[in-house]
Amino acid sequence: MPMTPGYHTGGLLLHDPVSTIEPLVSMGYRCVAVRPRRGILAWEKGLAADRTLSSQARGPESDSWDRFLDEARLHRCRVVIDTESSFVLDREKAAMPSLADSNADCSQATLDWCEHWIRMAERLPGTVLTLGSGVWPRDEFSPGLSESDLERLASRLESLASFAEQRGVSIALRPATGHAISSVAEFERMCQWLPESVNLGLAADLGEMVSAGEMPLGARLQRNAERLKLVYLCDHRWPGQPPRDLPLGTVGRDDTPIGTGELTLRRVTETLGKMGFDGPLVARVEGHCEQGLRIPRLGMQHLMQCRWWRQACEQT
Repeated sequence: MPMTPGYHTGGLLLHDPVSTIEPLVSMGYRCVAVRPRRGILAWEKGLAADRTLSSQARGPESDSWDRFLDEARLHRCRVVIDTESSFVLDREKAAMPSLADSNADCSQATLDWCEHWIRMAERLPGTVLTLGSGVWPRDEFSPGLSESDLERLASRLESLASFAEQRGVSIALRPATGHAISSVAEFERMCQWLPESVNLGLAADLGEMVSAGEMPLGARLQRNAERLKLVYLCDHRWPGQPPRDLPLGTVGRDDTPIGTGELTLRRVTETLGKMGFDGPLVARVEGHCEQGLRIPRLGMQHLMQCRWWRQACEQT
């Protein structure tokens, strides 16, 4: 089974996610990633207390999610749910509480959010859910997680993975700069604290990997082939070009449209193809929503020059 070419609608903020499925599929994408946000797909209240929301809620956002799933089924399109939404738990704070937070009440809000979307993912078999470990303070005196922090994080991720496995949902952690797990290398270390039976996948984000200096990308991906569930594909500008000032917790490290940066995506797709990677390969471009569907269209034109991407588009 080939990889599944996809596109992240987080770069189409001026579009209703439901309306993007048909045009993206017509371009050749076979998977759509969606990031619920306030007022669109995401519920404004009741997440922590409501454990049966998927079957009982019938509000506007529930109807919107139903329409999204119906559209995905109609076009035989896979779905990825990116749970790293901003301001959905707190109107004043973009980032959610970290899953490594020592305050159990704070981290529980994030756990409830993820569990809620696992229930939503359950409604469409084959849906993949990605999550982050949450923003974590780092400085010269506190470079990363302590052993007790790792134990706490691993315990919560184990709980989420078990919750997802019971519902037949595949979940994957996305390492990100400024998060508790900021790189694939730290993901590898964290997995040592998990029982071997825990089915927690890796959502590798190429932009984050480049920012963390995890080069060559292909070798790092191959080393984690067993846990690799999804790859967020993005282009990247190297140092020396205008930097992008992103606050901690912002999703994605670069807003460079596919094919305009200096990352050789052909090599990455070649590596994934030879690995036999059969998960979603999702193009993600942030920050160009005013250009609408032009960006995914240009991205597809560039990616079709990559043999393994082209073969995946033709076979899926």
